[in-house]
Amino acid sequence: MKAFVLAAGKGTRLRPFTDDIPKPLVPVLNKPVMARVLELCNAHGVDQVVANLHYKGEKVSRLFGDGGAYGVNLRYSWEEQLLGTAGGVRKQADFLNDGTFLVISGDVVTDLNLTELLAFHRRSGAIATMAAKEVGDPSRFGIVVSDANGKIQSFQEKPAPGTQKSNLANTGIYIFEPEVFNWIPRDKFYDFGNDLFPLLVEKGAPVYAMPTSAYWSDVGTLGQYLYTHWDLLTHPHLQQRIGKSTVIEPGAIVSSHAMIGENCHIEKGAVVLGYSCIGDGTFVRSGATVFDSIIWNAEQMTNTVADELVRVILGDDKHVRLGIPSL
Repeated sequence: MKAFVLAAGKGTRLRPFTDDIPKPLVPVLNKPVMARVLELCNAHGVDQVVANLHYKGEKVSRLFGDGGAYGVNLRYSWEEQLLGTAGGVRKQADFLNDGTFLVISGDVVTDLNLTELLAFHRRSGAIATMAAKEVGDPSRFGIVVSDANGKIQSFQEKPAPGTQKSNLANTGIYIFEPEVFNWIPRDKFYDFGNDLFPLLVEKGAPVYAMPTSAYWSDVGTLGQYLYTHWDLLTHPHLQQRIGKSTVIEPGAIVSSHAMIGENCHIEKGAVVLGYSCIGDGTFVRSGATVFDSIIWNAEQMTNTVADELVRVILGDDKHVRLGIPSL
């Protein structure tokens, strides 16, 4: 099965960090978020991948190259003008139309079982299947209303509290049959959520949703980006919390829940507390305190922390303090 990775957007809600780098390169636990998507594809046998590029796309192609480091064969679809989620996929119809294919966002953090999603899709006889995640606050998401078999009946976009007809959110992870290209206009801005799916449901086409309990987070806002790190750092199975060639001097305090990247130096008297993630090449000076904060380097080699960071995102010399962040 082939995959299309949506990687063209500007990521404006992650500014100021995305002023310099595209959203797919924003690190999550010291790894570009799109790298996690490519590794997930590889883990489920999806090794032919195309990603659409627009905003600072040359930085994406430079980092990921042909995808070999992530176990996939990666090619790119450049969009001079954004075509929307469905329009961008339509542009690659010649590449994708030889069989069932996956569409996934390049900025999602998930351990979704893509093999299970594909099996559900084939059992249901769908032209399109989406993974749907139960959420506590449906007002923040596009909501899917389906019958007992998973066939989608309708959608609600960010319903007001108390008006939701479902608590299943559209994750933006889809399986399609090539026939879907008959429903998407060529060379036109066209969106899955706003345009294609409502049309398919209106016409009675077989569109299904598979509920999933998998981890899923769209790191689309600064608050959600910080919360996602806290979520992931709570997992006891998380391996390699201290990177290679990192020095933690005696007398430094480092939380067991924190992650420290490679080639870091935590001086005696430095304190790293809570669910903090320290990027590669970071120097934390004596007397500095890092609490529930994210420090990373996407375009520079080192960071030095010499003061107090509390619930802060610090990346490439940009600094945002969120306090108690909202999503």
